[in-house]
Amino acid sequence: MKKKKDILILCQYFYPEYVSSATLPTDLAEDLVDKGLTVDVLCGYPKEYYDGEPVKTKELYKGLTINRVKYTEFNNKSTLGRLINFFSFFISILFKLPYLFKYKSIIVYSNPPILPLIPYFVSCISKTKFVFVAFDIYPDNALKSGSIKKGGIIEKIMNYINKRVYKHASRVVAISNDMKQYMIRENLSLNAGNIDVIPNWYNKDKVEQKKTIGNTEFKKLKEDWPLIVLYSGNMGTLQDMETILECLKLMMNRKDVFFMFTGHGNKAEYVKNYINSNGINNAKVYGFLLGQDYKDVLNIADVCLVSLAEGIEGLGVPSKTYGYLAAGKPVLAIMSDETDIACDLSKYNAGGNVSQGDYKGLERLILNYLNNPKQINTSGINARKLFNERYERVVCTNQYYRMITKVINK
Repeated sequence: MKKKKDILILCQYFYPEYVSSATLPTDLAEDLVDKGLTVDVLCGYPKEYYDGEPVKTKELYKGLTINRVKYTEFNNKSTLGRLINFFSFFISILFKLPYLFKYKSIIVYSNPPILPLIPYFVSCISKTKFVFVAFDIYPDNALKSGSIKKGGIIEKIMNYINKRVYKHASRVVAISNDMKQYMIRENLSLNAGNIDVIPNWYNKDKVEQKKTIGNTEFKKLKEDWPLIVLYSGNMGTLQDMETILECLKLMMNRKDVFFMFTGHGNKAEYVKNYINSNGINNAKVYGFLLGQDYKDVLNIADVCLVSLAEGIEGLGVPSKTYGYLAAGKPVLAIMSDETDIACDLSKYNAGGNVSQGDYKGLERLILNYLNNPKQINTSGINARKLFNERYERVVCTNQYYRMITKVINK
């Protein structure tokens, strides 16, 4: 009988896609291979977060085999289009079902949320184990955002799936302690001892070491404004953009503070319209920036913002936080002070935190950095220290390695 390989990573997005839900599994796969484990990947064919040359459906990459399946390409911004894509991907993976029995363990991610049902089924009829990694908690986040109805068919289906996945997974990975506490509080059919808290990370090699600004517009902003405040990433239903905009309105007549918004999401247009309709001249919304342009905005920023809408804590973590910390930028968070991010920022003196709605408190934090330029450097050094100790790639993937080897050898 052919010997089983150690691990199959099962996810929708993977290399060469650039979104964090692709880069994180890619980093993990590479590091597990480097530690001597045999790892393969079964994922979706890149489309939404990739615009390069076509790739092969099967590829050998850095010691692992990537198998890619094709699925529908409807608009992910619509609920119907997203659901069709989810089920299309799910069915494409089902056709690969015999392939999944060749592994000692499967690492499966929460996106799309129905995907973990497949390794659950495999584990029920074989000795293959599975680890469930919760980047977010569905359907709870969808209920909070209003994208699905309470008591509807989608919620019922997901509750059915979750009860089985959480109960039968060999380990469940929460990306923060507040997420772990949410899982326990909501009785998601698992015991606390079966949950590992392993945060997401950022690859420090992606941080631009040299401070040369290539984009002439960004370079001029740095020359003209004493303090630049950056919000980067998703501007969606689960982010508290309102507190930031109220703070911006308070500071709209200042000539020494400039707000940059870069990213996408269903609130991006709202943010742009708010700035225009209020005649705010010390702020601008940019699109989703990649490559050198993103490195440039990160370099010119003095202070960076992250936020969660009220009641969202425990359902996810703003992934941009790790990149800010890696770049040595002070972070100002808008969320509960009980979240890991808020606690870390306080412990390391690497920024600050206010509750949702406290726009005057956010203004005070920003003015403190404006009036104390040396504090920007001090907090930045502390931010990098926080990153190195908690959110650096090798720190987090080592935690996965220790956890997964226990699962395989148990």
